[in-house]
Amino acid sequence: MILSILFVLAAVNWAGAVPGCWRQSPPDRPQLQPTIFKHCLEVAKLLAKLDKAHAPILFSRRPGMGYKLPQHWAIGTCLATLDMHSDDDEETVSFMDIAIETGTLSGTCVAQPPHLGGTAVLGPKK
Repeated sequence: MILSILFVLAAVNWAGAVPGCWRQSPPDRPQLQPTIFKHCLEVAKLLAKLDKAHAPILFSRRPGMGYKLPQHWAIGTCLATLDMHSDDDEETVSFMDIAIETGTLSGTCVAQPPHLGGTAVLGPKK
């Protein structure tokens, strides 16, 4: 399962100095805007407070197969997106797992310059 934290979706250079963190595209390409660490921590807190946050949940893109993806949560300048690699994938994790990974990714890729966010893979099937 893929968790992405960013401000805007744009043409992104995925190869950052820190694995999983984005870096700015060349000046002639669309640019990412920095996000605010506090906003991303608020997204993590929101996920941790969801009903049954500790319960394992099946996530999938397929209709009728648990929690439907893709899913987005936004606060201020921070957008967290949860999705799968393909339509056939499914994964069982809890919202608390997602909240923890959101906080970790925020600390690694948003708290440090250039504050652009990043992507992480979570779940037992990584």
